[in-house]
Amino acid sequence: MVRRLLLAVLFACMCAPALAQTAPEVATDLPAAVAEEEIAVSSAYSGSYITVFGVNPDRRGRGDIVVVLRGPEERATIMRKRRVFGVLVNGDPVRFADAPAFFAVLSNRPIRQIASPQAIWAYGLDPAAAARLDSEVPPTADPSAYRAALVRLRTAQGLYQVHTGRPAQSETRAGLTMYQGGLFRAVVRLPANAPIAQYYADTYLFRDGRLISRQRVPITVSRVGIERRIHDLAVNASFFYGLLTVALALFSGWIAALIFRRT
Repeated sequence: MVRRLLLAVLFACMCAPALAQTAPEVATDLPAAVAEEEIAVSSAYSGSYITVFGVNPDRRGRGDIVVVLRGPEERATIMRKRRVFGVLVNGDPVRFADAPAFFAVLSNRPIRQIASPQAIWAYGLDPAAAARLDSEVPPTADPSAYRAALVRLRTAQGLYQVHTGRPAQSETRAGLTMYQGGLFRAVVRLPANAPIAQYYADTYLFRDGRLISRQRVPITVSRVGIERRIHDLAVNASFFYGLLTVALALFSGWIAALIFRRT
């Protein structure tokens, strides 16, 4: 009995290295970073470019790269136009909670060819999937139509962007460029109407439709100079900010009356 037990232990020790070699490789964080982790906003701010760069840990460069730049989440309301007595009016409001104020996705090929619809929905790789309904949809309406309307409106404002592959035009910098050795660079345009808040750059590596690794890098967009002082005063001391605004308005009117009064 003891001899059989010793043989079993010896056989297990001999097989352990072979089993360890066939074990699946554990995913690690995708090496990625941003060129500027903090963007200053002044009175002359007209938007900026955000550059995300990284390297595919696979030596052969296998897999697909997806970079998502997410802005702060906020509430949004979408209405459907209805004809009432021959006049088009807005009705049937549907509210969204946690809808990204800014969303840009960049990939080396169309996102639908990289990940399954379930993965796109689970990881929020699409702005429509990232927005969460906060109210009931009218019985005769389709929730996807309201999601599409939200994406369409914010795309027209430049707040939702989709870029596939490298920049198509020389004057356009937005896009994802792949280099030899697994290096990649993603550039996205942050418009001036994008909110001033905390952003996140999420980088994903997919292979055969399966997520291999990911990385998240925070990006801070903040005011500087007199704009920041005015904003802090309006937020932290709104009562005194209101009094100061009224006093400045009265003072400006009094100065204007002295300058332009008729003699």
